[in-house]
Amino acid sequence: MVNTGQKMTGLMARVRTQLRRTHPAAAGALLSFDDIQLDPERHRVSRAGNELKVGLTEYRLLTTLPEKPGRVFIRDRLLDHVWGRDNFVDTRTVDVHIVRLRIALTREGGSEPIRTVGGAGYALGYDASPPQYA
Repeated sequence: MVNTGQKMTGLMARVRTQLRRTHPAAAGALLSFDDIQLDPERHRVSRAGNELKVGLTEYRLLTTLPEKPGRVFIRDRLLDHVWGRDNFVDTRTVDVHIVRLRIALTREGGSEPIRTVGGAGYALGYDASPPQYA
């Protein structure tokens, strides 16, 4: 006979494993790209060892991009991830928060890590290789 508590523990372990695979930030895993590090448990962002001040919305945007570096995230997907499906927010709102995020990321110097893909959305990466859409 298997105890219900043991079943629940096993289920939670499987859920955490699946979260780590599909959405690392939700599982508390450290995210990084180049010299940018995100600590989801502390909600901290640092670049080249310097802690950056970013708002909650910009932080949520930034946790989405490193999951698939180089992939283009369309504005609608970013809206759904950051604001949720039930909120009616204009897609240009994403643009405003990306600008704020870019300012925060380049305030201490360094190159611009967020690429704009005209008519589509944004990607994290420096290269000009053909875009992959997520």
